[in-house]
Amino acid sequence: MRSAAHSSSHKHQSVNWSESYAKGLNYLLINDSDRAIQTFIDLVKIDQNTIEIHITLGNLFRSKGEVDRAIKIHQNLLARPNLTRQQRNMAIAELAEDFLKAGLHDRAEKLYREMAELQIDDLAAYQRLLDLYIAEKSWYQACDCAQILYDRGKPEAAIVLSQCHCEIAQSALSDGNKKLARINLDKALNINHNCVRAGVLLIELHLSTKDYTSARKLLQRLIKHSPEYMVLYIEPAKAIYLHGKESRVYQNFLQHQYEINPSNRLAIALLEHYSNNNQIDKARDFLEQVLRKSPSFGAFDFALRFLKSEPEKLADTWGNLSDFLRNMQSKKVEYICANCGYGSHAIQWNCPSCNRWSTMKAV
Repeated sequence: MRSAAHSSSHKHQSVNWSESYAKGLNYLLINDSDRAIQTFIDLVKIDQNTIEIHITLGNLFRSKGEVDRAIKIHQNLLARPNLTRQQRNMAIAELAEDFLKAGLHDRAEKLYREMAELQIDDLAAYQRLLDLYIAEKSWYQACDCAQILYDRGKPEAAIVLSQCHCEIAQSALSDGNKKLARINLDKALNINHNCVRAGVLLIELHLSTKDYTSARKLLQRLIKHSPEYMVLYIEPAKAIYLHGKESRVYQNFLQHQYEINPSNRLAIALLEHYSNNNQIDKARDFLEQVLRKSPSFGAFDFALRFLKSEPEKLADTWGNLSDFLRNMQSKKVEYICANCGYGSHAIQWNCPSCNRWSTMKAV
């Protein structure tokens, strides 16, 4: 039988360990990671078999940027022969995060693949693999992971999967591989019927094969279902209508869209159309209206070119331009992410700030 003194000592040690553990957790709650780390290091020295403490300690080192120490702790855990399945799975997941934070993508990928094959929180593993492949622009592998998440009913997987197919299609179009582009655009639209990016790329493909009828039908569908992306439809509309020598139809299209939802891009397109079709009075009147109500770099650029033969009006334009430039202290923003508010001068299908897809809207 154990002596009363030994029992008392063991009980005292257990109380001290519990108090230290609670103290470490408290440091975590108040974001004092330095003291939390030191507390957990002391606890590991007391009890080497406490798996949870090792994992927490490794996570703390990773959050502090000391990834090498986090890797060492989690690797040492995995080397133990007596881990339960759950403990081993936890250690694998944490080590994969360590590798990812360290930029060792190949090692992280290997562990995430292992997690997926062993069905260790495999949905989370596929999501992390998807994020990794998107960051590396490995679109075929990204498609494979997104397809699995889509088949398993993961929210937003349809949007991501359709965008991955669009990435492949856009690259194929640049390389002149129209067959591969069409295959991936069809897949994107089958997954996400209202994918604007796939629709715009498919119009581009139709125009390259001189299939103006299909391009026109698709343009009309996009305008009906996703009018907020009108700025992306102007050039395709111009190619479609002017090819058919429907100058008046194109002009009516621009005027109608500008009345519904005026934008700088529509204004410039309309001004250029008036000018190219010798409608000088209309161009002059509309230009005056645009510069008064919604001045922009594009509008002033057009004005300086259009009014070069009218010095008296050009002088006024220079004065207005000077005032306008003084008010423009930052980069112009034409698109804003509806999810996080990130601003950009060009369309970004994958927001660089929050990494959400298809959330950028024209200002």
